Amino acid sequence: MSSFIIALMIVAVAIAVALIWKNRDDFPQQDIEEVPEDIRVSPLLRGINYLLSDKPDRALQEMVQVAKIRSESAEVYMALGEMFRAQGEYGRAVRIHQNILARPDVSPELHFQAYVALGKDFQTGGLLDRALKHYAKALAMQTDHLSSLYACLRIREQSHEWDEAEWLVSRLEQVENQSYHEHRAYLKAEMSKIAMEQSDLALSESLAIEALKLSPACTHAHLLRLRQLIQAGEHEEAVKQAELYLNQVKPEHHMLLPEALMLDSKFYHAHGEKFLYDKWEKRHDVEVGVRWVEQVTKVDGVKSAKTLKDKLGLKDLSLRHELRLAALDEVGNNLVQQAKYWRLSMKLFACKQCGVQVHDMRWQCPKCTTWGSMEPLQGSHIFGEEQHVN
Repeated sequence: MSSFIIALMIVAVAIAVALIWKNRDDFPQQDIEEVPEDIRVSPLLRGINYLLSDKPDRALQEMVQVAKIRSESAEVYMALGEMFRAQGEYGRAVRIHQNILARPDVSPELHFQAYVALGKDFQTGGLLDRALKHYAKALAMQTDHLSSLYACLRIREQSHEWDEAEWLVSRLEQVENQSYHEHRAYLKAEMSKIAMEQSDLALSESLAIEALKLSPACTHAHLLRLRQLIQAGEHEEAVKQAELYLNQVKPEHHMLLPEALMLDSKFYHAHGEKFLYDKWEKRHDVEVGVRWVEQVTKVDGVKSAKTLKDKLGLKDLSLRHELRLAALDEVGNNLVQQAKYWRLSMKLFACKQCGVQVHDMRWQCPKCTTWGSMEPLQGSHIFGEEQHVN
């Protein structure tokens, strides 16, 4: 028996118990046998019978009939809407919750619940604008409703509406009386990135600096600031920013630095290459070395990458690192060819919160929506058990 049918049966039994208990109070004990049949009981019994006959659609029709008969059954109606949504029947869920709003005898609290439920219905169905509209109505009734605030935040972030998202995070800080500085820093960094893409370097710099003030460990903001300094030709400041990066961001993100230093070939050969060599001598971070070789392959070709690999003296590598380096070689044998194929499809990063794996670095986890939680997969872990996201 499916979980949906089981859930319906639980609701049906709950309604039956409620009706029996209510009728028990309405009539004296001695007159129980003379109690006329409650018109709500017949559709309820038919609904249970349909459930036992494995006919959930017919059962739902009867349950809806029970909910329609009396206004105090609106809560049951809400429960049915939740079940429809859980089964992917968004249209039915919407109709049920809209009908509740249309009833003149429904309490303000139930109105509020219906607005929240409609927000969930539309959000689950992908109609984000409509979801925001109903969440806004719910928040107009209860301005500190956390579930609605978080739902709106998720939609704004999903839609890359970073200004609105940052306002919602600030609101959550007030409601929950706690700091979300790191979250806000990543949102400011996303705004900075957009400003940079629109060639508004002054705004981009301002937003990146704001992000670093909110959270000095914000990797995204550090890399944007480094890129801004390189583009502005402030090479000495860029080197200082690279040093700051290594001192303030978590070590798991150090491997992103070679790519950032190689965005400008002139800067890399004049300053970035020496900087990376100096850091390599102090700390032989294998992930940084492998990523460095990978980036040199893209920018300067396989020959330069082989020279760098030999100079770094990469050794004691995991199978995963060996395959990544093999995939950079020219196709000369089947192993290299297979490594290249694997390199195109393998996952490089995993979220430390939920374990989801992705190919490219993402600042926000696509599954649990945590910011800054992605870290490189290392060791012999090639194909793990975690959920993969392309």
